[in-house]
Amino acid sequence: MELIKIDYLQIGVAASKLLTVSNLSINSGQKIGLIGNNGAGKTTLMRILAQEKLTDSFTVKGRVSSNCNFAYVSQLLDAGDKSGGQREKLALNKAVTQLKNMPNGLLLLDEPTSNLDITQQQWLIKLINKSKIACLIISHDQNFLNKVCDSIWYIQNKEVHNFSGTYEEFRSFNEDQRKRAETTYEQKKKHLEQLKRSYNLHFNKARTFSHNKKGLSSSDWRSKSMGKQKTANNVIRASKNLASRINKEKAEIKKPQMHHAITLKNGNNAITDLSISPKSKALRLEKQQVNAYGQELFSITQEANLTYSSKVVLTGQNGVGKTVFLKKIKNRQLTGFYNSKLKIGYFNQNIVTSQTDKTLLDSLFATSIFDDSSTMQVLGDLHLRQYGRHKISDLSGGQLVCFNLAKILTGQYNLLLLDEPTNFLDIASVNALAEFVTAYPFAMILVSHDQAFIKQLEAVKWQIKDRCLITSASQKKRSRKSNDNELELLKFKLDQLMLDSQTSISEIKRVKKQIQNLQ
Repeated sequence: MELIKIDYLQIGVAASKLLTVSNLSINSGQKIGLIGNNGAGKTTLMRILAQEKLTDSFTVKGRVSSNCNFAYVSQLLDAGDKSGGQREKLALNKAVTQLKNMPNGLLLLDEPTSNLDITQQQWLIKLINKSKIACLIISHDQNFLNKVCDSIWYIQNKEVHNFSGTYEEFRSFNEDQRKRAETTYEQKKKHLEQLKRSYNLHFNKARTFSHNKKGLSSSDWRSKSMGKQKTANNVIRASKNLASRINKEKAEIKKPQMHHAITLKNGNNAITDLSISPKSKALRLEKQQVNAYGQELFSITQEANLTYSSKVVLTGQNGVGKTVFLKKIKNRQLTGFYNSKLKIGYFNQNIVTSQTDKTLLDSLFATSIFDDSSTMQVLGDLHLRQYGRHKISDLSGGQLVCFNLAKILTGQYNLLLLDEPTNFLDIASVNALAEFVTAYPFAMILVSHDQAFIKQLEAVKWQIKDRCLITSASQKKRSRKSNDNELELLKFKLDQLMLDSQTSISEIKRVKKQIQNLQ
């Protein structure tokens, strides 16, 4: 059954076009993911479908037919005494319960995973997949989209398009389109070069007909050339036609957008000055308890080491102390060794940049360790390039968050602490950030629940679990301790078997082999 039908919807903001939806519908049981860059109009479209009133700066033309009972969970939930993840989970539970006994249910969700940890995300995936309620979901979480959606609405060139299939299938389709566009561009470029060579040949040949031959008077030359005039006219005409084709194809050829990984400028003094010897540790944390708000959050049970170029992803459920851990490292409040050359940059979405009349570009270039082109690419990846000449004091809240991230990423630091850097980023920016993290020359600890993002990183995994910080070293120690215990038990078992006259030779051999494998 058709729950929502959109007939040529046109959305404008501040007298300019924001979004066009030609002809789309949502049917019973469908699970649709709505994706697009930040600012493309996703939330505005969802608010229209949720029948919310927009401000006077928006204009809406077209028709939306609705035949459903819907529940809308917006991205910005009211603050309270609960954490973001708890508030999100309560709102989602309430929306599903509200629609459970209603016919033609439709769930409208705007970034439902942004405050959820990995366990809560798994809960939501299971909830949506078990439910028969139709869903339209705005999300930048690629793992989540792939596990719950059977269709994708994607915004491209200010239009909403439909793709029938999973998010992974959409990615493959998108990648194929990108490769085709690049191949077509290269073919057109090659053809254009051939046309230019042909034009030059014709042009030079045409010039020979217009020049007087050496040693001949003009009248003699004209009389001798009468028979060739027709050929000359054909060459000149062909030359003009080629020029016209070249101009036409030049106007039509369009280079597809290509993304290149951030490259570091050779010999950049800022980078050299921040380098730490590969033989030195950037940070070494001793065994200790991590406390906050008058209570113990977790323990560091094994010395935690960070080399000068380590990339670490820190995971754990909401509330276990990940943000506290980063803040204590930033303020050097944990007992341990901090390299004398260590300069720490800390990104937290709640940090507000001081209001200043400096432009975004002036502020970034003043502190960036990268060359100008790399710094500009970071801006482009975070969709800030067009605001480069804007004053920082004029940036919106979302833009300010992205500016803070750009400022930290490019700043003069050699240890970055990033707390949920992907929360306000769209899919293209998340993928670009993954590339940046991989190529970054110094140490980094980042907190993230975005599993697709984590999967892209070549990073060591740390986890806060069961009130302990589990690093790769502590994990190995736990594994060794477990192996030692098992080995002792098997040796004891072998002794018992050897004393028992009823034991078969094959049983003794089996236990001996287990002991050898563990040793």
